[in-house]
Amino acid sequence: MKLLVYIWRNVTRNKLRSGLTILSVGFSLALMTILYGYLAMQKVAEREAERYDRIAVLNKLGFAAPLPIAHVEKVRRMDAVSYATPFSWFGGNYQNRQALFAQFAVDPDFAFDVFSEYTIAEDQLAEFKSNRRACVADKRLAEQMDWNIGDRIPLQGAIYPVDLDLQLVGTYEAPSNTGSIWFNWTYLDEQIRNTATEFEIGAGMVYAKCKAGNDVAAVCEEVDAMFANSENSTRTRTEAAFQRMFADMLGDVQAYIRYITLAVVFALALVAATAMAMSMRERTTEVAVLKAIGFTKPRVLAMVLGESTLIAMIGGILGIAGGLGALSLLSSVPIAAALFPMPVADLIGPWLAGLVLVAAGIGFVSGLAPAVLAAQLSVVDGLRRVV
Repeated sequence: MKLLVYIWRNVTRNKLRSGLTILSVGFSLALMTILYGYLAMQKVAEREAERYDRIAVLNKLGFAAPLPIAHVEKVRRMDAVSYATPFSWFGGNYQNRQALFAQFAVDPDFAFDVFSEYTIAEDQLAEFKSNRRACVADKRLAEQMDWNIGDRIPLQGAIYPVDLDLQLVGTYEAPSNTGSIWFNWTYLDEQIRNTATEFEIGAGMVYAKCKAGNDVAAVCEEVDAMFANSENSTRTRTEAAFQRMFADMLGDVQAYIRYITLAVVFALALVAATAMAMSMRERTTEVAVLKAIGFTKPRVLAMVLGESTLIAMIGGILGIAGGLGALSLLSSVPIAAALFPMPVADLIGPWLAGLVLVAAGIGFVSGLAPAVLAAQLSVVDGLRRVV
């Protein structure tokens, strides 16, 4: 216990140096927490998606080539499929500025059957189905945008040559923050048909919910086989695979994060080691006196390693807490909801313990060389040295 008290006094002896070291460790651990939190969120989202037996049907040419709307009904009629809806990205501006939320044209009659885990009041759903100009929003998005039921939500077309005048008739609750609004695909189609252009919106992509007991991967193959010889052949994925595709589009994100982590840990170890070396140099005579009054080599070793590890642990814990706070903030921002869809409470797992161990490891490694030198210091040389 006395050794712990002595270690704490050494940590607080030079408050400026200890504070700066703690801040450097904390800031870097906060960055690592955000990076690994992103990976953890994607894994949680994938596991969540596997529960609902949904598939995503895209044009084989990619997002730039929307599927014909007729594909929706053909998918819906399949024996293995219960419900299907178009899912067309509008990408318009809101109040003449780039919108910070997603906008999708769907089929109101089936959208909440496909996404059965989303909940909405029955009267609001009925209004959504009956009113062509109606739209519904994620409840968290509506609160952030200060929208109320009955409000107008004007969208200016950026991709499509039309503007939409939507009316909010309901809000839905989803397990994660979708940061999006849904509106009637038919309304968008009618607006485009009323223009002089020959623009065809198609279905964008098709989301479908498979019947219970079906092999979802086999259904994907069946859909692709059905459209294999058509002008708009498809590439169908399970919802979990569809979500992984976005990470693949960014490259090997996990490898990048690992390389960044190694660089950060190495740099932190050097910074902390420099601080500990300076501290022990200033206390050379003190260490010699401690050894003269009976401190053994293992005790001196434990004292120095304990000091460096404690400083790194304080910084690490503060940094991890700050990183989790940043993740919580990002998950509540509409524009970042697609990348950070999960609440922080769903991310608690072994990866956080791993970050704590990283902080402890940085402290141990940075203090190892100064600790060994202090333990091997002779009393005579220590008392003779002039700092």
